[in-house]
Amino acid sequence: MPIKTQNTKRRHLLILTSIIIGSLFSFSHYTDPLEKIIAGFNKYLDEKPQEKIYIHFDRPYYSTGETIWFKAYLTAGAYHQPSLLSNTIYVELINEHGQFVQNLKLFSINGSTAGSILIPDSLAAGNYLVRAYTNWMRNSGEEYFFHRSLKIWDNKISANNTDTISNTSHLDIQFFPEGGELVNGIYSKVAFKAIGTDGLGRKVSGKVTDGSNVICEFKSNSLGMGAFLLTPQKDKQYKAIIENYENEIALPKSKESGLTLSVNNSSSSNDITVKIQTTDYTNFRTIYIVAQTRGIVCYSARANLSTNIAVAKIPKAEIPSGVTQITVTDQNGTPLAERLIFVDQKDHLTFTITTNKTLYAPRELVNLDIQATDASGKPIVTDLSLSICDTQQVLIDENSESINSYLLLSSELIGHIESPGYYFNSDNEDREEAMDYLLLTQGWRRFTFKDALEQKWEHPLYKVEQGLTIKGKLVDPYNNKPVIGGEVSYLSVFPIPEAKTVTTNSKGEFEVNNIIYFDSTDALLQGATKRGNKSVKILVENSADFPSVKFPLFHLNETQNEFEKAFIAKSVERKTIDRSYNFDEKTIILDAVEVRAKREDTQNTGSKIFGRGSTSIKVSGNPSLENQLHPLQLIQGRVAGVQVTGSGQNWSVLIRGVNSINSGTTPLIMVDDMPVQIETLHTIPVQEIESFTVWKGPDAAIFGSRGANGAIGFYTKRGSGVEPPRESSVTFLGTGFHIEREFYAPKYDVQEPEHIKPDNRVTLFWAPYIQTDSSGRASISFYNHDVETTITGTLEGISATGSSGSLNFEYKIIKD
Repeated sequence: MPIKTQNTKRRHLLILTSIIIGSLFSFSHYTDPLEKIIAGFNKYLDEKPQEKIYIHFDRPYYSTGETIWFKAYLTAGAYHQPSLLSNTIYVELINEHGQFVQNLKLFSINGSTAGSILIPDSLAAGNYLVRAYTNWMRNSGEEYFFHRSLKIWDNKISANNTDTISNTSHLDIQFFPEGGELVNGIYSKVAFKAIGTDGLGRKVSGKVTDGSNVICEFKSNSLGMGAFLLTPQKDKQYKAIIENYENEIALPKSKESGLTLSVNNSSSSNDITVKIQTTDYTNFRTIYIVAQTRGIVCYSARANLSTNIAVAKIPKAEIPSGVTQITVTDQNGTPLAERLIFVDQKDHLTFTITTNKTLYAPRELVNLDIQATDASGKPIVTDLSLSICDTQQVLIDENSESINSYLLLSSELIGHIESPGYYFNSDNEDREEAMDYLLLTQGWRRFTFKDALEQKWEHPLYKVEQGLTIKGKLVDPYNNKPVIGGEVSYLSVFPIPEAKTVTTNSKGEFEVNNIIYFDSTDALLQGATKRGNKSVKILVENSADFPSVKFPLFHLNETQNEFEKAFIAKSVERKTIDRSYNFDEKTIILDAVEVRAKREDTQNTGSKIFGRGSTSIKVSGNPSLENQLHPLQLIQGRVAGVQVTGSGQNWSVLIRGVNSINSGTTPLIMVDDMPVQIETLHTIPVQEIESFTVWKGPDAAIFGSRGANGAIGFYTKRGSGVEPPRESSVTFLGTGFHIEREFYAPKYDVQEPEHIKPDNRVTLFWAPYIQTDSSGRASISFYNHDVETTITGTLEGISATGSSGSLNFEYKIIKD
C-alpha cells in the first residue's frame, strides 16, 4: 500500500556563497544533476519513510533471575515523529553466540509500548544483545535495527585481578583522510581510530614518518580517536609508529591529482565553512555541493573550480539537528568527496524535576513534579518513561546512550559507538571535538546519491504490520492434498471482537494479516472448500522467520571491578527480595489453613518405556505452555540445569551436570519414545504435545551411552492414543502480543504483614507511561526502600512533533 509521511520543511536550493582566492565562482543556470538528486531524496522520504526504535531500560545491567523492564519508542520519517505506520515491534534477547534466548512481540499505539523480559535463573553470564525492529525496518537491513548490549551476571564472583590493563598489543588502527582522499601538495586533515579486541577505543599516541623524517606527532582522546594535519608529497610513503605497538602502519596512499574537501563546523559560527581544493581543475571544472540530513536536502549549489580552490559557507539555520552529509559530486552526480558533520540546533525538549524534599528517610513517600518544555520554553505534551535506581547497587553512566543521542547520532551511523552520550554531555568540554573525530572515522549507512539518481529501489519485500500474521495450509483430511481456493476464517473475541476471511492459493496456503491477539488468548480458525464443504484440515505454520544476527557480539570480560563484585555478591539477596515484592497489590495474606484431600490417580502421559525421568511437565491444558512456537520453548527457563537457546530451525540444548563421551553436547531427543534429530522438532505443533520429560544425571543412565548428555522426550496427544480431530476448525494458541506486567512497588502508607521483609530493591520505581498535560506537567509518587544511599532517576521522552529529551537527577536517602 502507498505510504506517506509529512514533510513540514521546504527543500531549499540556495545560491552558494563563496570566497575564492583571486576570483569568484562561475555559476550556471543549469542545476542538473541537482534537480534529479533532490527529486530522488524527496521521493525516498515519501515512499520509504524510515522507522527507528529506541528502548529505555530501567538500568544498564542485571543478574540472572531478575526482570528487564523497558519502554520502546517507535518513530517514522525524517523528523522522528511517533510512528503511525507499524503497530508490531519485535524485541529479542540474543546471547554472545548469536542464539536467541527470548523473543517478544509488542503492540505499539502511536509509537509507544512497554514490556519486560524475565531472565532465567539458568542463563549463563555474558554480554547479551537486545535487538528491536519492525517488519518494515527489515527492508533496510539489520544495521537499521535497534541494538543494545546488556551485561547479565550470574552468582559467580571472579577471582581475577580487578585492574584492567589497557595495552596496545592487539589493536585495530585505521586512518581516514578528511573527505576521502589525500592529494599531493594539499594540506589535509587525517583522522584515526584505535580499538581493541572488545570493540572499545584504546588511548594511543605516536608519530608519522616518511621513512627518514618525523612529519608530525599525534595522540588520541580517551575513546581512541584523534586527528593530525599532513601535506603529502610526491613519491613519499607515510607510516604511523604507535608507542608500545610493534607494527608500523601505512597511511592511505596520496594521489597525484584529485580533489579534497575540508569542513569547519565551529559552534561559534552561524555558518559551516566548506573548502574544496584540487591540483588540476581541468578534471573538476564543474562540481556540485549537496548537504542533506536524514534525506532532507538543506543546501545545494553548482560551481566552477577554474582556480583550483573555493570556500563556501552553508547557513546552519537551514539544517535540522543531527548528522549532516556534505557531498561534492561531478556533473554526473558521482560523489567525489564526502564529509559528515553534526549540527545541534538546541531544539531538544527540556525537563525539570522538582522534589518535595531534599533529603528523604527510608520507606518515605517521594513526590516528583515534572515540567516539560520545548526549545522556546513553552509547555508541551510529552510521552515519557521514568526509572528510579539505587546507585549504590547500579552504577549509572552519564555517557551512556539516551533517546537524543540515539535518534540524532547512533541510528545514523554504522557499527558500535562507544559512550554515545559523551558527545551530548555538557560536562565534557571536548565533546564537540570528539564528535568531529567520530564523524571523520565512523561509517555512513543511510540513503546514497546513487539511489537518489537512479530512483530504482526495489519494491519493499516486508510489509508494514499493524498486527500479527497467522500462516498455514488447508488440506484434505484424508490424503493431505492442498485445498485450492478454499476459505479460512479467523475469529477472536479478545481484546476486541474480530473476524476475517481469506482464500487459499494454488498450494492451499493461507495468510491472515494484521490481527490482534495476545499471549494465552484463544483464536478460532475455521476452513471450508470453495463449495462450502467443511471436511478439511487446517495446518498452522509453526516456524518463525527471524533476521540473521550481524551486529558484533563481544565476549563478557570475566575480570570484574569492585563495583561489579559487590553487585554480584548481593545477587542472591536481591533476587529473594525482588521475588517477595513481585506479587500483585491485591494479594491477601491468609492465615494458616489445613487442606485435606485424597490423591487422585491419573494416567501417566509421559514415557511408557523409560519412566517418569527427572522432570515431567504436562503441557495440554496449560495456555502459557500451549502458546509457544517451538517444542524446546516449553523447556526454556522452566527446568533447572537445562539451557535452551536458538530460533527458527536452529536450536541448541545443554543439560548441565552431564559429561559428553562424544564430541557433541546435544542430549538425546525423542518424540513418543522414538529418537529424532533436534532440527526436525519445529515440524511438531506445540498444540499437539501432551507433555514432556527430561532425564538428567543418574536418571539418564537408562539410555546407556545415548543418554550421556541427558535426554528429552516429547509426548504427543496422538502418541498417547488420542486421534487428532478431523474437523474444519482449530483453536489457535500461537504466540501473540506480549502481555505487559505491572511493575510492583510497595506502598508503606499502611502497615502490611509483608512489610517486615527488608527492602533492598535495585530499581525502586519504573513508570513507562507518563504523559504531561497541556501545561507540560505530570506528577509521580512512590516509596523509598531501606538503604541509605543516593538515588538516580532517568527521565526520557518524545513529543508528537518528534522532539526528544532526557534528564538524570538525584536525591539522597538518609537514616536517622
